[in-house]
Amino acid sequence: MVGAGIVGASCAWHLRRRGARVTVIDPQLPGQSTSFGNAGCISVSSIAPFSYPGAIRKVPGWLRDPLGPMRIRWQHGLEMLPWFYRFWRAGNARRVTEIATAQQQLMSTVIDDYDEILAATGSEKLRRANGMILLYGNEQEFADDAWHYDIREQFGLPWQRLTAAELRSMEPAVQLGKGGIAVLDPLWQHLRSPADVTRHIAEAAFDQGASWLQDRVSAVTASEQGVSVDTLSGQRLAADYLVVAAGVWSNDLLRQLGHHVPLMAKRGYHSMLSQPNVELSRPLMQIGEYIVITPMRDGLRVAGTAEFARVDAPADYRRAKALLQHARRFLPEINGAEVTEWMGQRPMMPDSMPVIGPLPGHARVLCALGHGHYGITQGPTSGRIIAKLVFNEPPHIDLSPFAADRF
Repeated sequence: MVGAGIVGASCAWHLRRRGARVTVIDPQLPGQSTSFGNAGCISVSSIAPFSYPGAIRKVPGWLRDPLGPMRIRWQHGLEMLPWFYRFWRAGNARRVTEIATAQQQLMSTVIDDYDEILAATGSEKLRRANGMILLYGNEQEFADDAWHYDIREQFGLPWQRLTAAELRSMEPAVQLGKGGIAVLDPLWQHLRSPADVTRHIAEAAFDQGASWLQDRVSAVTASEQGVSVDTLSGQRLAADYLVVAAGVWSNDLLRQLGHHVPLMAKRGYHSMLSQPNVELSRPLMQIGEYIVITPMRDGLRVAGTAEFARVDAPADYRRAKALLQHARRFLPEINGAEVTEWMGQRPMMPDSMPVIGPLPGHARVLCALGHGHYGITQGPTSGRIIAKLVFNEPPHIDLSPFAADRF
């Protein structure tokens, strides 16, 4: 299998646990790419797509702000137009309901799957289940987000508007300000080190007999009998199945098999504060700035932004610095003196749903890619589904909404 992020590691763990011979190939060590620096949130209530009725009207305002929540590298813009067209098409009311329905089905076993894999890999101590608080600067921001709460009500997802006293008792460091609003989402959990959780899962698979190959795949062939993979170092591996969990690089492999999916690198940044001077018990999401602030084992992580660019484009760490500025809106006492910055590339599909299942015309090639913001959330569940497919067992949900050829 190709890919050693949270999705690939989970696939390897589930497959090896069931007795399959597994080789994991990735040029980077497990958990050291996109799974390393994300916000670490297990967001089971995040079933709505990022495109929704009226979302496209907000884009010009976001783009006018050079350090706002969204940026497009305009030199790459023309090649991105088909993706943004599909993104817009995914935002009509009917399609939003269809996407939310499919995502809720996929999310239905996420916590159980995490319970299993964390217990088996000795990683339970790296999880917290304290929910998440959404922060709005005023009533208008809250009203603009009403469609999210309509979705929550429609699908029975709980939420609670907090009083000032309730917020103060839960998170004393947060200063909401006059007219501010706080909402508790009790379903969210978070990982105190997503990189270490991913590494533990991968190492558990290796301890059980899976093989590790730190290399890059250069060529792929597939037939009805099996698959063959060549690597840059000159190795050739033959297998019954190939699992593609290579994140934003997945199309490099799929194209060799006559396919590609509308997968975009939606870059995110973080600023990691080792001495933040504030304490939090749970993640905060600032809706106006679209950032998430997560208490980690080694400090406080401020993560977010959506930057669309080619995979090989250089990082722009001004966006990481802007995250820290935005965090002071509700955490004015935050200390940014000791900070490290990071950029990762979310593998984003236009409809915010992953691709899970066989590649059309290639039953021996299984996709587990395009999870976007929800790789950490859906990784263990995707791994269990892939293992079921390899062993010719029906998954717990209908996979047709997640098919590679759905566009």
